[in-house]
Amino acid sequence: MVIETGTFESTLDDKGRVSIPAQIREKYARGQLVITQGMQPSVYIMTPTAWELFSGKLMDSETLNEEEYNLIQYQYILPAQVGEIDKSGRVAIPPAIRKYAGLTRDCLVMNAENHLEIWDAEFFYAYLKENRARTQEAMRQMGALRLFKTDEKE
Repeated sequence: MVIETGTFESTLDDKGRVSIPAQIREKYARGQLVITQGMQPSVYIMTPTAWELFSGKLMDSETLNEEEYNLIQYQYILPAQVGEIDKSGRVAIPPAIRKYAGLTRDCLVMNAENHLEIWDAEFFYAYLKENRARTQEAMRQMGALRLFKTDEKE
């Protein structure tokens, strides 16, 4: 079984580089990567193919008004920079993106199917704690107790 997700502890070094765990490194170590700001204070890292899909969907949306379009540009498109994983398995996070994400020494690297997310560990756990009640309510609405049952007939 292949799981395309995972959360891994990592560190930000003094030069602004984050170690990408070996378990997920190969998928992203084949050349250039696009590094940009995430939706929450975090970093998104993706392959050029994933970037083309992501940015294309953002910029082709007919539901955005001019102000929303500009905000999307400022949040994701304009901060984007090119980087790559070095021989030691690290990726340098540009200073402005690092500042936006509030990265400190302890980070989390999350493999989210077609991109990586890097979060400051302390911020991420505080974010989860702050939103726990909303998450639990969403799970209840989805019928959380039924999610683990295997004997239900459809």
